[in-house]
Amino acid sequence: MGNEFIKNIKYLFNCLLEVIYSDNRGCVVCNEYVSENKILCTVCLGKIKKCRGCFEIHKENLNIKCYSATYYSYIIKRLILNLKYKSDFKAGEVLAKYMLETIENNKMKFDIITYVPLTKQSIKKRGYNQGRYLAKFIGDKTNKKVYRILKKCKQTKDQIGLSKEERWNNLKGSFQFINLKYFQNKNILIVDDVITTGATGFYCAKTLIKNGAKNVVILSAAKSSI
Repeated sequence: MGNEFIKNIKYLFNCLLEVIYSDNRGCVVCNEYVSENKILCTVCLGKIKKCRGCFEIHKENLNIKCYSATYYSYIIKRLILNLKYKSDFKAGEVLAKYMLETIENNKMKFDIITYVPLTKQSIKKRGYNQGRYLAKFIGDKTNKKVYRILKKCKQTKDQIGLSKEERWNNLKGSFQFINLKYFQNKNILIVDDVITTGATGFYCAKTLIKNGAKNVVILSAAKSSI
């Protein structure tokens, strides 16, 4: 909690600096000059490819519907890494706005929002959960409540470098629900940053469905090789 509070204070301080030094705006990816109220330059914006429609993850007799706002590319990768490891909330705002556009374009319906949880160790190391940030941004704009209804109950290996099968085995049994009252008989939106194999989102969705959720849909900022 203390680390997250400090991150939020730093964010507010950066906002104040931007007001004072408003002529020193730069693209959050390449640092080139951008016009007022813009976060990315036109060159970087032009390199982002949006996803259309939805796809499904078929596993263990479940079909989980998924939406992704963009395809994972160099620009999107930089935005996600900046949000995750540099507390760059401007980068997060760009991602969240693409996700909001996806919700609107696909007329997505849901009752409440949650997000992919991190272990306590990861929260302590990073300071906050980037998925929670994206979920809160989306919740504020859609007037939907955001709840922490899942927890990650074991520290898993880094997914980078693992095969598809190893990624699925690595995450199996990693998530537990916290409180039934928030999600039973509800349509739930799970927010994540990147879908690669879909294992993370699937096991989160499975946990909710098996414990009483009416329906679960996953929304990510980007999708990779799925």
